Amino acid sequence: MAPTITKRYSHAAAVHGNSMYVFGGCTCSMTTFNDLWRLDLSKRKWVRPLTMGTYPSPKACGTMACYKDLLILFGGWTYPPSYPLHQTWHLFNELHTYDIAGNCWTCINTDITPPPTAGHSASIHHNFMVVFGGLQRAKTAVHSTKTNDVWKLDLDNWMWEKKDVLGNMGPVERYGHSQTALDDENIFILGGSGGPSFYYNDAWVLNMKGDIWRWIPVEVRNTVDAPSNLWCNPVCKVDDKIIVLNRGRQSSSSPLMYFSKGVWAPPRLDGDPDAQRRNSQRSIDTDENVNGRRGVLKGLKRNNPDADELHQRHVPKLPLRDLPLAAFNNPDDQQPSTSKEERRMENLRRVEEKWKGIQKQKEKAAELKTKHKRNLLEMYVLDISHALDDRPYVTWLPPKSSGLSNGPEETILYTLVEGKAELVMFGGIQKDPTSFACDTNLSKQVSNSLHFITAPKYVI
Repeated sequence: MAPTITKRYSHAAAVHGNSMYVFGGCTCSMTTFNDLWRLDLSKRKWVRPLTMGTYPSPKACGTMACYKDLLILFGGWTYPPSYPLHQTWHLFNELHTYDIAGNCWTCINTDITPPPTAGHSASIHHNFMVVFGGLQRAKTAVHSTKTNDVWKLDLDNWMWEKKDVLGNMGPVERYGHSQTALDDENIFILGGSGGPSFYYNDAWVLNMKGDIWRWIPVEVRNTVDAPSNLWCNPVCKVDDKIIVLNRGRQSSSSPLMYFSKGVWAPPRLDGDPDAQRRNSQRSIDTDENVNGRRGVLKGLKRNNPDADELHQRHVPKLPLRDLPLAAFNNPDDQQPSTSKEERRMENLRRVEEKWKGIQKQKEKAAELKTKHKRNLLEMYVLDISHALDDRPYVTWLPPKSSGLSNGPEETILYTLVEGKAELVMFGGIQKDPTSFACDTNLSKQVSNSLHFITAPKYVI
């Protein structure tokens, strides 16, 4: 049988010739990889090279770029070891190269090197590699911090240099952004995250002409057609366009949070206070070990005023005299009653239980209907043809198609590269990015799916 790559996300990918290479990544079980896989883009088959040399550490959120016949791997992070307790994530500043022809890894040690970094971006220009942003941790620090530093790696002598970039303002510290090479002297930075409540959709150009580098802000036009987030979705440059895959504009179901005015906020639940209460229970109680399955807390304490209010809301509000006589006639009830009033109360209890059963059936049907809805990724196109003008600007183009028919489900932390006249998407987590942090059970969402995406010329 042909080898199959393991499910993963936050891995690194690069294209060389007719092959796509994938390194590392992580799973839902606190495991990171240091394996290297090659995808033959002609046969569309996976091959795992039996590599030699000095292997990189198992890690995710690193960068891998192609330079001549070398793959250059830098940075990344891994889960903390189980002992000693209460350790933070481990970040790396390792620099490795993989010789494609020689099938060999090499670790490169330098006197000057960036701090351990993850979630950064990198691109190749001429004979040097430029690294921007990410999460960093100094040798004497305990916690990682965001950065907007720019580092240059000379690929002839393998020397690092931290660049001082001119400009009144530059992009704020961030990670999870995208970096695109416009040409040998200009880099395009888009989006990113500054933390749980800070998500950016701005754009910048880093001009590297001469010895003095400078930041240039870029105006972003037609943001109404922009994707909802630009921090966990990679981009791919095709000619003078940048392609982003994101949740479709006409999504059928609402996420747990929504983005408005630069912050994430809970969704609006109009007219149904019970729905708000049920939604809060679902968003918190997701442990499969609660009551044996996904948490459905049994019963409501009657000494809780909110529970009493919810209980009363499900009880029929009709007075006893208005209830139908059939509700009080129970031929199966053979137990003697001491009074007519007790029989009436017993039958009322039965009506109430039947009413609750009907309501539960309706709720289950609604949950199943929502569960089977699929949020598909849609193609968003950013025109960057004017990104290098005297007054640079980029424009999100209006949609020219109804989305990707039979496209991949909504996915984050995957890789997207340009293959043979097509986009190649691999791996990731099939999940809404706004609910990623509050769900610890990702075993069914992590993917090793492979998608080849094409679009007509009028779209790209």
